[in-house]
Parts: sequence; C-alpha cells; structure tokens
Amino acid sequence: MILELQNVTKRFKNKLIIENLSISISLNQVTAIVGKNGSGKSTLLKMIGGLMKPDSGQILFPDEQPISIGYVPETTPVLIPFTLLEYLTHMGRIRGLTKEWVEKRIDTLLEIFDMEHERDIRIVHFSKGMKQKTAIMQAMLEETDLLIMDEPLSGLDQKAQADLERLLLSLKEQKMSIILTCHETKLLEKVVDQTLIIQERQVIQMRSQQLHDKLINRVVFELSNTVSTDIVKNAIITDKEIADGQRLVELHISQEQTNKMVKELLGRGASIKLLEPLHVKETEFLRVLKGEENIYS
Repeated sequence: MILELQNVTKRFKNKLIIENLSISISLNQVTAIVGKNGSGKSTLLKMIGGLMKPDSGQILFPDEQPISIGYVPETTPVLIPFTLLEYLTHMGRIRGLTKEWVEKRIDTLLEIFDMEHERDIRIVHFSKGMKQKTAIMQAMLEETDLLIMDEPLSGLDQKAQADLERLLLSLKEQKMSIILTCHETKLLEKVVDQTLIIQERQVIQMRSQQLHDKLINRVVFELSNTVSTDIVKNAIITDKEIADGQRLVELHISQEQTNKMVKELLGRGASIKLLEPLHVKETEFLRVLKGEENIYS
C-alpha cells in the first residue's frame, strides 16, 4: 500500500461529492478511477495529490511519511512560449531543484519519453500527444513515488493513445505507482491492476482480473475489531466501525473465491449480513466502467 483514505468526505457549496470514503491504493500498481462525468473523479485525484483537502477524514501514508507525488492535470500546456528544454528547466527551478539534478533528470526523461530530438522545439508547435508527454515529464522532474494523471488519453488520436499506452506499460514495468482517470476500456484491460468505480459518492474497488469474471459476489460481514481480514485484504471494498468493538466489512469477490473466504471468516467468528450475486458479465462491466450503467441495477 502506498496510501490510504479513511472516511473521507468532500463538499462543494454544500453539494456532497465524496461521502465517508475509505480506500487503499496499492504500491507499484496502476490504479484507474472511473465513473460518470461529475461523479467526483477529479476531486478524488486532487485530494490524493494534496491539491485539495477533504472536509473530514484523513489520508494516511506508510510510516506517516509523505511521498513524492507528480500530478498531471487534464489540460495540457498550450500557449507556453518555451522550448521543451526551457520549460522543463524552468519547472525544475520553480521547485527548487539544483541545476545539476535538473539537467541530468531532463536527459533521462527525454530518453524515456523518446523526445530527445524535440528538446529545442517550442511547445506551441507540439501535437496534443507530445504536449501530454510534456505534462507528464514535468510531473516526474523529481524522483516520483506516485504519478497521478487526470484523463491522460483525452483528446488524443489513435497513434498518440498507442504511444502513451506503451509509455504507461514501460513505467509500470519500472514498478511506478500510478493513479489515473480514464474511460478507455482497452487501457483498463491492458495496463490497469486495480479499478475504483465511483457511484453515488462511494467507490467500488475491483482488481483487474475481476473484470472478466462471469459472476462476482458482494458479501457483507459483521465481525470483531480484533479479527484479522488479511486473507481478503485485496478484495475489501469498505471496512468501517459500526459499534464498540464491531465493524462491517464488505467484499467483492469472484464466485470461485466465495466459498473459501466465507468459510475462513466464519471460522474467525464473523457473521454474514449479506451475500448477493452481482451477475456482472464482462460486457456489462465495461459499460459500468464507462459510467453508462449502475452495477446494482
């Protein structure tokens, strides 16, 4: 785990955007946040990135140490009069990085992003795909523990999307932790390890292999605070205290996993409050990821 949100709530002008949200973000994995427009995806990214504070709840880091976060907004640089080299150098100076570090880091990033030949070209002449790469590079000028990207494929043509997809796979192979919002199901299938679906101010947390399960069960347990749920840690959607010494844990697990999980937790003293088949087939789930369908409908 690279960070955890506990009971986070956010409002805008008395409108509830995110309500009592608890999720964990896995270390060295690609996590996608999907949902309808206006569902709170960008708000969630900004809170994770430290650009916005929650109204209540907290964001926790391992060992209580802040991590280095690179943030890539949905809007890419457009009218910047600098060359690529000038822009990245300027951004490094703004962040207080040493000249030596910035020069070496820029050389490394230009190689990673295959843009060595564009270093002296003005950004205003770049394609949208090249501008997107520029935005990601500026977010990675420091040694980045977590890279956050808001709709990185938005507005890109097919070739630029393919280039960025290859770049994300390369960063994933380097064990970088990445959080992004997207609607592209191809990217979700090929790159993403964990998917967070925002619906009605809450999040459904799914692992990538669950996208293709023929049946997913929703299971809710009540159990003591002293009972460990280590065997189902990756399948936990919510885990909240309901009374002194008791809590409710909700899991979304495949049909194949259900019997084993239920037997194990019952053996640890848990009681089942709900076991509901979601009947989520692959084609239906892809519509959920695009925000076109409610998973409980």
